[in-house]
This record gives sequence, C-alpha cells and structure tokens, in this order.
Amino acid sequence: MKPMPHFPRRVTCASRPGGLLVPTIVILVLIAAIVVALGLLSRSGGTEPAERLASEWFTVDKRSFDLIVMANGELEAAQQAELKCQIESGSTIIEILPEGTHVNKGDVVVKLAEDQVKEKVEQERLSTEQARSDKVAAETDLAIAINEADIELKDAKLKLELSRLDLEKWQRGDDPKKQRELELSQQKAARDLDRAREDLASSEDLFKEDFISQSELDDDRLKLIEAKANLETAKLDIEVYEKYTQPKERKQAESDVDQAAAELDRKVRSNDNRIAQAKSKLAARISQLRIREDRLAKLEEQLTQAIIKAPQGGLVVYASTVGPRYRRGDPIVAGRQVRFNESIVMLPDTSRMIVRLKVHEAMVSQVKLGQKVTVTIDARAGKPLDGKIIDIGVMAEDAGWLNPDLREYPVKVELPDLGEGVLKPAMRCTARIFTGRVEDAMSVPVQAVFAEGRQRYCHVPAEAGRVRRQPVTIGRARENDVEILTGLSVGDRVLLRRPRPGEAVSESPAAANATQPANDRMSKPE
Repeated sequence: MKPMPHFPRRVTCASRPGGLLVPTIVILVLIAAIVVALGLLSRSGGTEPAERLASEWFTVDKRSFDLIVMANGELEAAQQAELKCQIESGSTIIEILPEGTHVNKGDVVVKLAEDQVKEKVEQERLSTEQARSDKVAAETDLAIAINEADIELKDAKLKLELSRLDLEKWQRGDDPKKQRELELSQQKAARDLDRAREDLASSEDLFKEDFISQSELDDDRLKLIEAKANLETAKLDIEVYEKYTQPKERKQAESDVDQAAAELDRKVRSNDNRIAQAKSKLAARISQLRIREDRLAKLEEQLTQAIIKAPQGGLVVYASTVGPRYRRGDPIVAGRQVRFNESIVMLPDTSRMIVRLKVHEAMVSQVKLGQKVTVTIDARAGKPLDGKIIDIGVMAEDAGWLNPDLREYPVKVELPDLGEGVLKPAMRCTARIFTGRVEDAMSVPVQAVFAEGRQRYCHVPAEAGRVRRQPVTIGRARENDVEILTGLSVGDRVLLRRPRPGEAVSESPAAANATQPANDRMSKPE
C-alpha cells in the first residue's frame, strides 16, 4: 500500500499576518460609496446648486474662430497609369516586378506569355499572303476583262459600220443599178419587138414577091413572138423587183444595221457588267487583304504587348490590392491567367500626390476651389500638411449597400512635394477645410445648444439652483463652437450637458420631451 502523498498545509488569510486588512478596506470603500450615492439621491430634489461643478458651465463671451469642415479621405497620385493585358485571347503572367518597386519610364514591368499570339501571327501572315495573291489575280482578271471588252466593242462597232455601209451601198448603188438594168432590159425588149414587127412586115412583103421562103417568114414570125415574150418578161422583172426584191433587200440591209447596233449595245452592256463584276471582285479582294493586313498588324502589335513597359515613372501596385476586397479577384502573381483588358498593375506617380476627400452633401456647399486645407496623414501623425482644394466633384457618390443613404462629394486637395516615396497611395488621412472665419462674435460650445424642432435653446441658471431653457438664434458654426445671434448676452452662463432628472424647472410635456433622448442634442454644426 502506497503512502498518502504529502501536501503542504494551506495558509488561510486568518493565519497570515494582516490577512484581514485588504478585505476590510474594500468593504469600507464600498460602504462609503453607497453613503455618498444615497446622499446625492436625497439632494437631487434641488437642494444642491446646479452649478456645483464649474467644468459643467461655460461663460458666454465674444471670440473669433475659424469655420472648419471636417472630412476623411486617402492619398492618391495626381497622375496614375494603368497597365492592362492587351492580348485579346488573354495570356499568362510570366514575370512581374515585385509590388512596391519604383520604376522609371520605359522599364519592363510585366512579361506575358506570347506563344499563342505568335502562332496566330504566323497563321495570319499565311492568310495575308493568300489574300494578296487573290488580289493580284483579281487585278489580272480585271485587266483581261477590260482588254476583251475593248476588242469586242471594236468588233461590234466595225460590224455596225459595215452594215451601215452595205445599206448605203444598196441605197446608192445596187438598187439604182438594178432599176436601170431592168429599165434597159425593158427598153431593149421593146426595141426588139418593134424591130421584129418591122422585120415580119418586110418579110411578108418579100414573101408575097417570092423573095424569101416560107421558112424565113416563119422565123421572123417566131422572132416577133419571142420579142413580145421578152418585153413581157422585162416588165414582169421590173414589177417583181419593185414589189418584192427591192423591199426585201432594203429591209435586209436596214435589219443588218439594226442588228449590228443592237449587238453593239449588248456588247457594251455585257462588257460593263463583266468589268463591274471584275472590279467588285477586285474591291472585295482588296478589302479582304486590308482586313488581313489590319489583323496581322493588330496581332503583331499584341505581340509587342506581351512586354508591358512603364509609360511613366511610378510605384508598382498590383491591381488585386486596389479597391474593395470583393472586387479585387485573385492575387496578381507569376503564372496567373489574365483576361483581355484586365488591369494588372497600377502605376501611380508618387512624386506628386493629392488627397481625395469625401465631403458630406450637407457641407459641400461651403467648400470652394482654392480653400486652404490642413491634412493630417495617419502614417505621419503630428506632421500636418497644408494644401488647397483643386477640384470638387459634380456628382455625389453613395456608400454602397453598407450605407445607401450616405451621399458624399469627392474633393481633391493638392499637397506640397515632399519627394519621391515619402507619401504613398491609399494612406488614410483627416482634413480640416477652412471655409471662413467668424470675427468677434458671441459663441458657445456646440454641446450647450439643444433643439426642439426648429427651435434652438440653451440651459441657463434658474432659481433654487435649477436650470431653465433659454431660446437662442444660432449663426455659423464649426465642429466645436456655434455662433449665438440672439438669446444670450456676454457673461451669461450655459450648461454644457443635458439636465439631470429634477434639475430643470417644470415644463410642459412637449418641452420636457425635448430633454430626453440624445436625438434632440445638437451634435453637428449647421
């Protein structure tokens, strides 16, 4: 059986010297606090003066003070370049300078993968050469079409000219000649008939005198018959020519002219159409070549975009660290895929910084260009900088879904040049905008002024150590002080807090409600 372990004897408070001293002191302090509290409660009915603590009261006096609008914001570069991926198909980051690196104009900041772009460039070069060959072929086709059209047009014009000459030849030569020939044939036949008649009459006289034989007489009679037939034939030839042959030959010649003219017109139209098609084809080939050349030039330009250089000097800031977290996306690192036109690096020029403030829409009417601003940067506490307003936004910005009712105007403030790298973008700061100055006017702290609707009032001493409301008219104000136009005089005392229960004189229920919640307290300058 194992022996019981030995534990050291516990020392109680009672066993130690002075062990009851600390608990006793704590109990006495608590009792004293309770007695004081009960005493204060018993005197809250008004037996103790309201001005028991001087720090709770303020004596009205005339003072001068600056009118100031407070605003928060952050630093940003006056000039900032944004480096994006200009490769349409996207790419991969091969190399990138560390964030926070200071670069000069022309320094390489990012290197992107260019393999896919190179392949597209080679393919587009082949397509461009094919398009250039098609253009040359189209130019040749157009030249051939123009040459053939010229030859065909000359041939058609020649045929028309020949047909016209044939018509004129028939009109002036063939037709008159034929008519004369027919007339001569008729005249000859008539003379032959007359001669045959004379010969027959002479032969009959000679036959009666037995100078010729019967056969000779019969021959003369046959010659007369033949002469009559020849005359009839000559007349018939003239009639046939005038009624049939002459109109036919005229119409044939005129038709040849008309057909030649129509053929010339058809050739002109056909050649114009063929040349127009050849020109259209050439224009299409030229357009295709231009498109191919533009694509090739664009791809070659994108190939140069694989090396992204700094367009200006500045500080390398990754796009994934700028803006709200829910919009930043994946971190910018080597090996990351980037889309076309996606921001990779912001390059602010830190040699000249400005402050971008957000001024509440209720206060922006007091802000003017050129006003003096004192800026305190969180990273340089105790070293305020003096600047001036150089730009006021024309459109208010909301705070997003977190606070959609908040409307603020962007205001830009120019800062002095402190040298490269002293100030950095996104440093938070607080600004005091000097909008004016109140000279020698009665004023009180803003915590002494309360509101009920449109009525403003202060609490001033009343009888029996209590306080009462004193209506006042306020003027200009700043974050700590407000100007009093009427209602108070120099030397009056005002309470710097809300009265405690029972401390204020009796008021109507509506007036009493004004002292309950903190909503009626004037906590912001108007």
